[in-house]
Amino acid sequence: MKNRLYLLFALALVVSPGPSSADETDELHPLLTNGFSIDVGIFYPDRELDLRVDGTLGPNEEIDFDTGLNLGNSDEVFAGEFAWRFRGDWSFLAQYFRSSDSTSRTLGEDIEWGDVVFGAGTNATVGTKLSLTRLFVGRQLNTLAKRHDVGIGGGIHWLSLGSFIEGTIVVNGNAQSTRRSVSAEAPLPNIGAWYRYSISPRWAFRSRFDLLSANVGDYDGLLVNAAVGLNYRLFENFGLGIAYNYFELDVKIDKSNWRGKIETIYDGAYIYASAYF
Repeated sequence: MKNRLYLLFALALVVSPGPSSADETDELHPLLTNGFSIDVGIFYPDRELDLRVDGTLGPNEEIDFDTGLNLGNSDEVFAGEFAWRFRGDWSFLAQYFRSSDSTSRTLGEDIEWGDVVFGAGTNATVGTKLSLTRLFVGRQLNTLAKRHDVGIGGGIHWLSLGSFIEGTIVVNGNAQSTRRSVSAEAPLPNIGAWYRYSISPRWAFRSRFDLLSANVGDYDGLLVNAAVGLNYRLFENFGLGIAYNYFELDVKIDKSNWRGKIETIYDGAYIYASAYF
């Protein structure tokens, strides 16, 4: 996790320019001037996932989905963002992405899931899903020159998590096929900040960082969501962009249908098209 965050901040420092020149009347990139923008694209994440489902006798060992069960890389997924600047200094942002994956394999070792054990040597199907909806309201801080846009705010991440395993267990000496699944969803509050810079009327640098580290309802742990990248305006109201996105969730869950823990990281390139109006 630390290596990825260091890479993220290093890229921000390299791409982000220093103080702007004296000429502040130059035309700005539309991300800093237009009232609305929409980004639609594809997220190409690598994924790490460890999951634990506790049984009645206490915490089980964590299951390594990415290495142990060959679910390390997620297929490219649709992602989108909508931004609205209103009342001059206020902004509203909505973000969404969804990822799901499943695979079948012969288990190399026993997998303990809650109160059952899926035996080594049997064929099992495992799968996961995660969807994220982020709603955020922030206020611009008018402390820098026109080319800069920096702000802070707060909002929620609505998370929907799920996982399942289907295979063979032994009950009273008899083998039988069974399926176990867990799911959880909840709104988790967050605080965040953003920084954007109009390099020229064509190019803009953009970054953001969101954080939650608290005990909220049935969840206790850490959530980090960050991005840094560039946007290029092709035409008056249309552009293209590329960003590095990082999402980490490391929480304990205490719900009736899932007592345990999830540790997951999604990080990779986000390539998108933009409309400004």
